Amino acid sequence: MLRMLRKKKVAKRIFYVLAAIIIPAFVIWGSASVINKKDGVPNVAGRIFGKNISYDQFQEAMTAWKTHILLQYGEEAEKNLGSLFDPINGAWDRLILLHEVRRRGIRTTDKDVVEHIARLPFLQRNGRFDPQSYELFLKYTLRMDARQFEEAARQDISMTKLYEAVTQQVAVTDDQAREEYKKQHTETRLRYVLFSPQNYKNSVAVTDEELSKYYETSKENFRVPPQINAVYCMIPYKTETTLEEKAKAQETMQKIARQAKGAGLKTAAQDAGLEAKETGFFGFNDPIPALGWLPQIKTALFDTPQGAFTQPLETERGIYLFGILEKKDAYIPEFKEAKDRVRTALVEEKASQVAFQNAQDFVNRVKNTETKEKPEAAGKAEKTAVRPAVPFDRAAEAMGLSAKETPPFTKDSYIPELGLATVLKDAAFSLKKDEIYDKPVSTPQGFLVIQSLQTPSFDEEKLKKEFEDFKKAMLEQKRNETFNAFFEGLKIQAHLVSYVKQIGRYGMPVPAAAQE
Repeated sequence: MLRMLRKKKVAKRIFYVLAAIIIPAFVIWGSASVINKKDGVPNVAGRIFGKNISYDQFQEAMTAWKTHILLQYGEEAEKNLGSLFDPINGAWDRLILLHEVRRRGIRTTDKDVVEHIARLPFLQRNGRFDPQSYELFLKYTLRMDARQFEEAARQDISMTKLYEAVTQQVAVTDDQAREEYKKQHTETRLRYVLFSPQNYKNSVAVTDEELSKYYETSKENFRVPPQINAVYCMIPYKTETTLEEKAKAQETMQKIARQAKGAGLKTAAQDAGLEAKETGFFGFNDPIPALGWLPQIKTALFDTPQGAFTQPLETERGIYLFGILEKKDAYIPEFKEAKDRVRTALVEEKASQVAFQNAQDFVNRVKNTETKEKPEAAGKAEKTAVRPAVPFDRAAEAMGLSAKETPPFTKDSYIPELGLATVLKDAAFSLKKDEIYDKPVSTPQGFLVIQSLQTPSFDEEKLKKEFEDFKKAMLEQKRNETFNAFFEGLKIQAHLVSYVKQIGRYGMPVPAAAQE
């Protein structure tokens, strides 16, 4: 069917965008693979849209997905991006998309496939398709036959056509593009003084009576969330840990999990040459003691009953097994237990009030302020006078503070030391050069008094030069956002049930029955 591609030199122009479009939807940030086994699971990889998916179908999808990673990122993909891509999720995403392709009746011809492959830049020699390069690429890079690669390519093109169908109505007008360009390129600068509540804590005093009243009026703020205490063991991964080594670690942890059910985790871990440690109590939003932030496995821990074990949990750091020793429900502590937290909260609240008042006083000093003057003689009317403003830097120095300046920033910029600061930017872009905002601006760092160092502006000539490219990029981004939203909805409709929870030693999905 496609043998002509491997015999003739084909150099036709084709549309090849799948890697840029589809692959981002497969990225799983910080995801964890959970090695699981449930009794009575059918000997299939899983189900989507109510239909069983065999292990052969799943393996084909995963192989095709890995091929795309290779085409997009090269042979160093696994080494450099291993923690960002999950082949199991990637295969399921591909199967879900292909189901939608079939539902819509999208077709891809042999000619489409020929042009698709012939256009791949690494198969070109002197500007034309090179059959020998193609044969070597299949044999030594992909290690697959031509038919398998070409059928995967057919699916890729079909998914690209799905993308086009979903996003064909997306448009960006000139006005929308111009407004977005202005938002991203209009700049301003600030001079500011920070009034941090942290600087006033030592000057704040609270009495026991105040603490008691504060506790009574805000008990709910001191509720202690559910907590667990767990015992765990782990096999760490290093940067150079191979897939085969990870597979061996998974097998070892499965054996520990089976033995732990009878002998306990400490004994099972010790028999495997590992050490089991106790975490101490921690909440869902807390770091795990001695392990730090592992949000990708928190849900599994808190869903596991007291006295039970999690399944082995895999992260980029290594593979873990946890046993839940004790669980505590959420509760509101008595005043005596909560007193230190109450004191901290009240001191912070009072310090914030002091910081705000000092910031407002500073605003009044650096802006022109109207005052009433008493009459010099009886019977004369009061006079209104304007108290001259104190220079910004001098006012800051008089209060023992320093005025700082920001670099130029836009509404989307990160401001050094201040972050994204949306509220601050809203205030900053309302000011003209040398104008001082008329009230303190609240930020996570404290209260800022700000003075504009320039009137917000952008380069009109630069806009004219860059407008068409900017509009195209904006359209592409909007199309991608539209497709991603569509795809997320499609995944919900699929009602995915997956029995593949790990990848075996040779990159093969492990059937549920083999995960015991």
